[in-house]
Amino acid sequence: YDAEKFAADAYAAGVDGLIIVDLPPEEDTELRLPAAHVGLRIIRLTTPTTDDRRAPTVVNDAGGFIYYVTVTGTTGGQSAATSSVAANVERLRKHTGLPIAVGFGIKTPQQAADIAGAADAAVVGSAIVDLIAANTGAGGSLKAGGAKNVLSFVSELAKGIAGASVA
Repeated sequence: YDAEKFAADAYAAGVDGLIIVDLPPEEDTELRLPAAHVGLRIIRLTTPTTDDRRAPTVVNDAGGFIYYVTVTGTTGGQSAATSSVAANVERLRKHTGLPIAVGFGIKTPQQAADIAGAADAAVVGSAIVDLIAANTGAGGSLKAGGAKNVLSFVSELAKGIAGASVA
């Protein structure tokens, strides 16, 4: 199953872009070129350790948006300070015209709003997954009221983001 077939099948299935963790730009040609050929975007990740010398390489040939990972470590862990996120997003904007989405460690509607004020998008994943897990019964189905709890949380995230003064 080669990269060309994967890219074509992914695109045919409705995929718009790919986030491939641990694939440095210097080694992505094997996938990036077939993806571009069918119209898939390669979304690149940057981190607090992506300095101004490295940033142009990372954002070159990126598509869709740049995903700024706020902290080093695993998703769902610690949260970054909004001031450092804002400074890093502004620094990255010097290297790309793509929108910048910020994720990792965003757990509350207030954090999502704060991030949305500094970036083009706030990505909330682990907090939603954790809430789904907390509302899932032993058989794997949602407990009574579970869907409502998740929907309510996502709605609060959306309200927080909508009320943010976007960068």
